[in-house]
Amino acid sequence: MYRAIFTDIDGTLFRQDLTIGERTKKAIRKAYESGVSIVLTSGRYITGMERAQEQLDVPVIYAAINGALIKSGNTYLREKRIEKDAYIMAAEHLRGKVSSLIAFCETKFAIDSDDGWYDLQTRICGDEGIRMDISDPDQVLRKTGEAPYKILVKDNDRKKIERLMEELNAILGKRAKVISSSYNNFEILPWGIDKEDAVEIVSEHLGIKTDETIAFGDWDNDAGMIRKAGLGVAMANGSENAKAAAGFITLSNDEDGIAYALEKFSVI
Repeated sequence: MYRAIFTDIDGTLFRQDLTIGERTKKAIRKAYESGVSIVLTSGRYITGMERAQEQLDVPVIYAAINGALIKSGNTYLREKRIEKDAYIMAAEHLRGKVSSLIAFCETKFAIDSDDGWYDLQTRICGDEGIRMDISDPDQVLRKTGEAPYKILVKDNDRKKIERLMEELNAILGKRAKVISSSYNNFEILPWGIDKEDAVEIVSEHLGIKTDETIAFGDWDNDAGMIRKAGLGVAMANGSENAKAAAGFITLSNDEDGIAYALEKFSVI
């Protein structure tokens, strides 16, 4: 019996048009009404995740910023921000080399990009970011009123992304974690952060076993969560790392893969 559903948002819960399919909405609502807790796990900040909660129209627990910020109602289950020195080192190394640098705080984001990338990010998040040089976290705090948790890096050149990830891993070592969450991005997170931790932390908060959880994801940053859950499910559109971690590969995000798996494994 599964008592909690953990689901990534982009590429998993959301279809390509940033909406949730009706079949998936109905399935998750049915699960919630039967007593299953719903946990949104995402690289997004909380305001950027709220558009998913609004479409589902059920209460959720937020595991934001890949688990660096976990919040149930007004209760913070974890808050861990990237260390200032690591943040500055990463930003300095990346300046002028990528299309967009974005600092994610709890409810706001600050972005250094041209108009096209800014427009794309506001469309994805459903929220207007603050345009500024994000290389100094103290300046981000002053402009947004919130300290940043991570840096999100965006560029359409996948080979460049992979090269820069290797360079930053060598530069930062264990000062920060570098991981990709989509083909055109990577993230610089607090060291030791993983969505896998959210499964443990939220399960303990709910008083359930991790074996009683089911998790859905599509990319490399979801692999730990997929492995940790009682049943880990990767989307058909997922990365090879996500699929390798999964016990089951469902239909794609555009084919209501979450609903299909919930029905197949009798969660609803």
